Formats: sequence, structure tokens, C-alpha cells
Amino acid sequence: MTNITQKKVDSLKPPSKVSILRDDTLKGFGVKVTPKGRISFIVEGRIRGGRTRRITLGQHPAMTVADAKELARDKLLQMQRGEDPVEVRKAVEAREEALGKTVGAVFDSYLAARDLKPRTEQDYINAFNLYFSAWREKPIRDVTRQDAEERFVHIRDNAGLPSAAKCYRIMSAVFGFALADEVDGERLITENPWLVIKQKKYRRQVKRRTDYLEDEQIKRLIHFYHMEKDWPETRKHGVTEQGINFVMLLMCSGLRRTEGLRLAWEDVDWDKGYFVVHDTKNGTDHHIPLSKMIKWVLKRQQAHLQAIGKDGSPWVFPARRGDNHMTEPKSQLARIIRHTGIKFSFHDLRRTFATHAESNGASLDLIRRALNHRSQSITEGYIITQIDRLRPVFDAVADGYHRYYDPDWEHQRDVDAAIAQEPDEMQKQRLAEHAEQIAASNLEWLKG
Repeated sequence: MTNITQKKVDSLKPPSKVSILRDDTLKGFGVKVTPKGRISFIVEGRIRGGRTRRITLGQHPAMTVADAKELARDKLLQMQRGEDPVEVRKAVEAREEALGKTVGAVFDSYLAARDLKPRTEQDYINAFNLYFSAWREKPIRDVTRQDAEERFVHIRDNAGLPSAAKCYRIMSAVFGFALADEVDGERLITENPWLVIKQKKYRRQVKRRTDYLEDEQIKRLIHFYHMEKDWPETRKHGVTEQGINFVMLLMCSGLRRTEGLRLAWEDVDWDKGYFVVHDTKNGTDHHIPLSKMIKWVLKRQQAHLQAIGKDGSPWVFPARRGDNHMTEPKSQLARIIRHTGIKFSFHDLRRTFATHAESNGASLDLIRRALNHRSQSITEGYIITQIDRLRPVFDAVADGYHRYYDPDWEHQRDVDAAIAQEPDEMQKQRLAEHAEQIAASNLEWLKG
């Protein structure tokens, strides 16, 4: 009767061919020896109601005979219960791998599950790569509250509060996403470590900018827009007509920069007096009434595109080369700032619109809607009603801007309305006389 002992295994010599020494005291346990002297512990048995399995338990001398026999008993017991030890091991490894999911893997899953806009998604990826690349292969279970706190403080102290606040928002969402994951009923993580930032009351809110153009700045910008008559591309200041048209459209419509850039001519309805912005920040189509000033800017841009042979482009603001729309007008903004002496951002124009809408009596609710800040969507059946409700907001802003360039415009409007009631021949004569008066008055005002 063979009883495999430690002494016997230690004394085994390489055979001429692979041989197996089987133990009679523990049926199914054995030692496999190769001609190169490699000694492995094995266990063999039939799975209850199934196939036969031979499993390698470990190598000598790393594993002792006692440990090998103990492990063999466990495997044989599994087989008696009808369990396949190989499949059990695979399931355990798969579970351990699932529970060992890395921060990078969770981040990728989060992005795949969320319907983020391409620009937002790229912003998240850039922030993760910049500040959390060292965490990519780290199991998410191993990230502690202390890790989160130290990373937040490090980013704040080295890159500034805005970057730290952004990373906090991103990673709080990613770890919150992981909270919902389970593996065989076990939670992937049991708490969001980023809550420590909120619980310890770290400052994470960045003070919102409130910059907008003052009256004198608006007057200067509008004068620049109107007084540059020809707008040749070779003008010394380098501002193109498309560049200033884009700026003026944002200021009189309240559009975001990206919304203005993506505006297409097919979305402008001249007859019904509005245009539609698609793929907005809040995911809803935004219908904007055509005030006189918006219509003026769009007509001027249309004429500009015809003059430079770009009238076939589907975009209101096409790129100089290729078939896409203009993508980054920063250089134009910089040139306008340099030439006018007015320091502002594209978003300042949006705030300027809102400020002037309020100063002209628009309610906060209508201003929010004009800026497309509403959370609820509007059904197709109510779109026309919505446009009619918003039209006075855009008209009021346009009227306010108009006063900066033409102080007598309201008087002119009233005179024109009165003349319109007179006979045709008299109308023509009166209109011509009045136009000369207004032109002379405007010239004196502009000189002053």
C-alpha cells in the first residue's frame, strides 16, 4: 500500500518517461513526475453524474504533501457534490476579477452608459487623464476617503479651485455609478469616498462670473459693427465681417458660442420669423424669434457669404476651408478686443443679453426661457405660442441696443408710421425729407 509522504516525494528521481505515483490512503491523490524532474501534485476523480477530472494542485517543493492532500480532499468533496472544481475556480476568479474592477474600467463604463455630448465627454476624459491617470489600474474598492480628500486638495492647491471642483463633480458621479454595481449580490463599493469633500465642507463652488458689457461698451461695439462699412478681409485690425457678425448675433440672441457656430440656414424661417437651435445644452430644440436686429445681422451675414462665394454653404458661419462650420473664433474675438479696447468673453455677451432683457422689463421666467434655461421640454404644439411669448423679450433687447447707435430711432419710427397714413406721392416726399434729417442728425451724434 502506497502512502505518499514528504520524505518519499523529496527522494523522487526523474524517471525515463512521465510517471504518476498514486496514493492508496487517499484515493485520487497522486504525484506526477517528469523526466526533467518536475514534480506536481494532482487529484483525479469523477464528478457526480458527470465527467472525470484531473486537476493539478501545485508544484513541489513550493507545496508540501500535507497541504496538497488537504487541497485534494476539498476537490474530491466538490466532485462528490456534483461540482466541477475547474468551473468553481473559474467562477471564483471571475468574481474576484469583477470585484477588482479598476477605477479606469468604471470610468470607461460610466462614459459608455451616459449620453454625454462629445465636447463634455472629451472634457471628462482630459480631466481624468490629467489628474487620475495613476488611479486607472487601481481597484475601485481600494480607493479610500483619505485618497479622495488628498487628491482634491492636491488639485486645488496646484491647479486651482475650478479644476478641483470639476474633478469632484466628475469623480463623485463615477463612484456614484459604481455604487449601483453588484457581483453575485455583493456591492462593488459600499460608499462613495468623494462624500468626504462635502461632509468636511470643503469649498467646491466656484463663484459664477457676472461680467457683462456696460452701456458705453455696447455703444462702442455697435459703432464698430456699423461704421466698418466695407469689411475687407485685409483690414489692418484683422476682424472679418463674419467675425463681427458672429459676435453681434450672440449679443442680440443670447446664444451660447457653440449654438451660434452650429446654426444652419435651413433652420432659419424668414416667413414665420424665427430660427431653431438644435442639440442645445439641455437637450431641447430652442426656437428664437427674429428681432429686427437679429434679422439685420443674419441678412448682413448672408450678403457677406454671397460676396465671398460661400453662399452655397449650409452653415450661417462656415469655416474658411472645407465644408464644416466655423469651429473656434477665438482669434476674431481677440482682434475685436484689441481694436475696440473692450475686454469680454463670448459668454459675457449672453449675460449682456440677459441683463438688457431684465432692464427692459422682461420677467425672470421669460429671460430663463429666452436663454433656454428651462428644465421641462415644450411640445411641438406649443412652439408657436412659446415664440410669441418670447418675441417681446428679443424685440426689447434689440430696441435697447438700437438706442446706442441711433438715439432718434423711436422718433423716426413714429414719424414713419404717421407718414404711412398719407397719400403715396406725399409719402415719398416726406420720407425723403425725413431721411435726410435723420442722416444729418446721426452724423452729428456719431461725431460727438
